Amino acid sequence: MSPCALEPNSLDLVLGKPLFRSVIEFCRPRTLVCRHFLSVLERSAVGEVGLFSEPGSGSDVAGAVTRAEFRGNQWVVNGQKVWTTSAHKAHWGLLLARTDFDQPKHRGLSYFILDMKQPGVTVQPLRQMNGYASFNQVFFTDAKVEPEFLVSDVGNGWPVTTTTLMHERRGADALRSWAIPSDKPGRIYEEEREEIRTTMEPYKWYPQRAGRVDLILERAHATGKINDPVLRQEIAKVLAMSKAAEWTARRARTAQEQGRPQGPEGSLGKLASSIIARAAARVHTSLLGPDALLTGDDSPMSGLLAEILVSVPASSIAGGTDEIQRNIISERVLKMPRERTGDTDKPFKDAPRNTVA
Repeated sequence: MSPCALEPNSLDLVLGKPLFRSVIEFCRPRTLVCRHFLSVLERSAVGEVGLFSEPGSGSDVAGAVTRAEFRGNQWVVNGQKVWTTSAHKAHWGLLLARTDFDQPKHRGLSYFILDMKQPGVTVQPLRQMNGYASFNQVFFTDAKVEPEFLVSDVGNGWPVTTTTLMHERRGADALRSWAIPSDKPGRIYEEEREEIRTTMEPYKWYPQRAGRVDLILERAHATGKINDPVLRQEIAKVLAMSKAAEWTARRARTAQEQGRPQGPEGSLGKLASSIIARAAARVHTSLLGPDALLTGDDSPMSGLLAEILVSVPASSIAGGTDEIQRNIISERVLKMPRERTGDTDKPFKDAPRNTVA
């Protein structure tokens, strides 16, 4: 595919939106996809979401059964997606849908940009065990997609999707930062504080999902456990892993800035962040004992540490499970044989689904 002919400033704008980088890599020159979404992104706080996971296939994204049929002069979409972050706020969805059930699993998929605000799209939030609702399930009932909003070619959706996921996983590395309101006076800062308070409310738990390594030394000193030789070793392990993951992430970011193609480094960073989050949660629990489970104003850090414990498991699931990341690393980095699944060499309509191999 030829790259889109975009102005430098416009390209910088899109590259600032991780999911749209894959659109730039695969979209066709001078189409509506290239022209229209630059102006949309420019005025959109939550511009796009990835519509990939489905209830019946979980981390097996290529097992999608959401259907896109070309009727008349447009695509018509029916099906369901789940675990879609920010779908309740997004205007646009990057949709993976099956356009040919007679093709093998990975070759009958196409990639679309879909208007999330149309009548045929219903978004329902999913409440998590930590009390927040940043994920959603999305239902499509004869949702419409204009032909110009097809990214790449019909049946070529899987390469676009894997590129999107590589970009997304690279964003799950040790360099992720969180919105912190400024205390400066002035209207623009007041508007920023209000946006963080409202728009970012469902995502306040994201730092806790990462394990809050930054709080470990403070809590070790506050509890007096810093002098425990066994705990000191565990603390040192977590801090060392966190710093090593940060350096690895910086190398990956540098490669990205130099224009190198996406590779499996996103999976390395994603898996590392998950391992570190779980290790940090164990240390927090060791420092506080049963008190780590308490919530409320009179609990340690007003329940923040308990929120860490119920949020950390998401790091091993969201954006592709740890098992998926290990498969990618084993096949693409270690060059190990691909795991046999038995469903990739036959028409998708004949492949077994929702079964244990």
